[in-house]
Amino acid sequence: MPGMNLTKQEAAERFATVSHARYAIDLDFSGSGRTFRSDTTVEFDATPGASTFIEAAWADIDVIELNGEALDPALHTDGRIPLEDLQEHNTLRVAGDFGYRNDGQGIHRFVDPADGEVYLYSQFAANDTRAAFACFDQPDIKGEFTFTVTVPEHWVVVSNSPTPEPEALEEGLARWAFGPTVPIPSYGAAVVAGPYAYHEGLLHGADGDIPARVYGRPSLEQHFDGDRVLEDTQAGLELYESVFQTPYPYEKYDQIYVPQYNLGAMENIGCVTISEDRLLFRGRPTAAELEFRTVVVLHELAHMWFGNLVTMKWWDDLWLNESFAEFIGTWAAAEVSEWKDAWVTFAADRKSVAYVQDQLPTTHAIVTEVPDTEATVSAFDMITYAKGASALKQLAQFVGEDAFFGGVASYLQRYHHGNATLAEFLAEVESAAERRLDGWAEVWLETPGVTTLRPIIATDDAGALTRLAVAEDVPVEHPVHRPHGVEIAGYELSEGTFERSWTVSATLDGPLTEVPEAVGHARPALLLVNDRDLTYAKLHLDELSLANLEAHIAHVDDAMAQATVLDALWHMTRDGSLAAQRYIDAVLSVAPRLLNSATAESHLALMVIALRRYLAPEHVAEITEAAAERLWLAVGEAEPGSDIQLQLLKGYAQVASTTEQGLRLRALVEGTAEIAGLDIDSDLTWDLLGGLAAAGGIDLEEVDHYASLDVSAAGQRRAAGVRAAIATPEAKQAAWDALVRPADGPAINAVQFQMAAGLARAVDPALLAPLVDDLLGSLREYYDANAGFVGVRVARLVLPVNLVGRVDGLAGRLEQWLADNDDAPSVLRKVVVEGLDHVRRAQIAQTTSRMAAAS
Repeated sequence: MPGMNLTKQEAAERFATVSHARYAIDLDFSGSGRTFRSDTTVEFDATPGASTFIEAAWADIDVIELNGEALDPALHTDGRIPLEDLQEHNTLRVAGDFGYRNDGQGIHRFVDPADGEVYLYSQFAANDTRAAFACFDQPDIKGEFTFTVTVPEHWVVVSNSPTPEPEALEEGLARWAFGPTVPIPSYGAAVVAGPYAYHEGLLHGADGDIPARVYGRPSLEQHFDGDRVLEDTQAGLELYESVFQTPYPYEKYDQIYVPQYNLGAMENIGCVTISEDRLLFRGRPTAAELEFRTVVVLHELAHMWFGNLVTMKWWDDLWLNESFAEFIGTWAAAEVSEWKDAWVTFAADRKSVAYVQDQLPTTHAIVTEVPDTEATVSAFDMITYAKGASALKQLAQFVGEDAFFGGVASYLQRYHHGNATLAEFLAEVESAAERRLDGWAEVWLETPGVTTLRPIIATDDAGALTRLAVAEDVPVEHPVHRPHGVEIAGYELSEGTFERSWTVSATLDGPLTEVPEAVGHARPALLLVNDRDLTYAKLHLDELSLANLEAHIAHVDDAMAQATVLDALWHMTRDGSLAAQRYIDAVLSVAPRLLNSATAESHLALMVIALRRYLAPEHVAEITEAAAERLWLAVGEAEPGSDIQLQLLKGYAQVASTTEQGLRLRALVEGTAEIAGLDIDSDLTWDLLGGLAAAGGIDLEEVDHYASLDVSAAGQRRAAGVRAAIATPEAKQAAWDALVRPADGPAINAVQFQMAAGLARAVDPALLAPLVDDLLGSLREYYDANAGFVGVRVARLVLPVNLVGRVDGLAGRLEQWLADNDDAPSVLRKVVVEGLDHVRRAQIAQTTSRMAAAS
């Protein structure tokens, strides 16, 4: 829609006109309909005589008053209100009825199926503050926000400022009047309202005590784990105040579990919203899930300084917010939480995803041009998060941690309550380090693409190294070499385990770096040129290391080494240089002995992709069945009650494919069989039911029965996913119909995500072949009705890339879609361009798999 998409140029022009905004926002959530009343008065300074606009989207505006003059509400078109002939000091009032949302943006309205109560929360990033009240919705026009909120008297309201006592009104209503905030970006404002319960707490900061609560829906109060969340928060607070040399900059710190959330969490100032779906655990969580919550808590807390106190000027520098919080959150988890191997988790999960995204034709530099707000949807990716965090980790190593954190501290002190850019951040680090960083920034931050490190080895007759060099292979599209500070290690097999026998430090720089320090060492059984995962680069292993891993990978017993070798094998499989069946066998061999929960979770999931996409299709049924049998055996042999036992069972549910394997899942769900040490709680039940559905062992009527036993938001969305996973063409078509042709408008975001994932799930991907014409033919229709975070996520899930090798000309079909839809939204075209690349890569991998099977 013209005008709804704010461009960088428009934002710059408005910033040159408008400054010093102060908002008084009156929100009335007391009605029962699909809209709420919003009445906002904005005081702002401007260039006298200038013109600009203010946003108010998804709204029916009936009052516009500028400097005491009533304006025609019809001026409000396409989400904007033009403002003409401004004075030096201006007062604007805009009032109207705004719409509740069910896509996780704006003011999201959720009706709890368990108690019928309404719960609201705001999600304003990147530019949906305008969906709740009139505002200058861009990060560099910071404002002071004063909220007054009217709600039913049994509700509570949480916002950025300290929570007041409510004023009782007539007719069972109450008014909550919050004090003004300090200057904050519009996307960091927040309002949460509903009959939420809370866990009371208190944080201890450098400037005194900080009120802190953990909120959530009352039906889930027993699962808040509030003490643990606040313990993580307190540890992070002490660390950050020390290294940032700046006290916590706000008056309180609340964290609220909210339902049907698109993201993991959001750093609203003093009012952090956290995904209930992902981070509130009704059953027994894995260690990976608990660690992820800790890292998220620390990530969002870091944003209070980096992102909120000092905010990016425009979305070009989103990475500076997110990469920093990603790096600091992981670093802090390793420093002050129980998760001392947080960097192992980072390597095994998010960093590996960044490698994948960085090889796509849509890759971008960490620092990249974001032309408009529509493009910000694409900017929230693992290049921005994990690659950026890896670059900052390299920067800290390059200049030293003391200089790095010294630069961060001076940056926060210089630009507090304002906006800044990458250049201004780097200038502070340069000053602290007393060295230039423009060359470093050019190759790490401004150049896209991931490089590959591989060893070049020569030995004498006695097996001693006479040469070790490391080649850095760069992508053809981005032929730039980066300096890499690495440790290179040789491992020997000793008494049934790989032990590190020697280590040398090296700085790799250029296409080939000689490592003379390694000469004279015995050629190792396993050579890792990025031991301890210190840099951002894929690894290709030498043939001897590959052979020894194939025979003895279960004897790698260092957590980081396990993650490193599995990641190398995974990316070699994706690159077509290792047969998928070899990677699958490696995962199955080492999985029962994995020491890091996230490594197990990540590679069991990646193994499923290898089975369905990279393995030659004619071998899928046999190898999938065998993989499930090995996992089932491993479940039985695992220590009862251990985390790896739980991970292995979840992995088994992902690959169970035969009737017999499905019956094992049924027996666990029905309680006719049990596994020592494992309780089949509600969440695990749905995991097992999903596996049973994909294996062809359950029908719609039975899914409805289990849904009736779990009358909750989680039960509602999980049931939708299991229905879509049922292994029949009819179930798949019904799922797509529900997404693209809903009878009552688009389904709730969380339900859509589950339906899309269930639709795409198939033990034999050929099951989806009859749906290809409809999926591609109506993909744009779907996206047009669900544009943004929801639309992109669902489109990526349902795009039928796993049909490679099952549908003739699949790559050509995607190419034709792109040719026919050259005017489609850029973010949707990006999904299809990436899908096409996945298909082409899978074609090569399947050929490698087929050749290995024939040899």
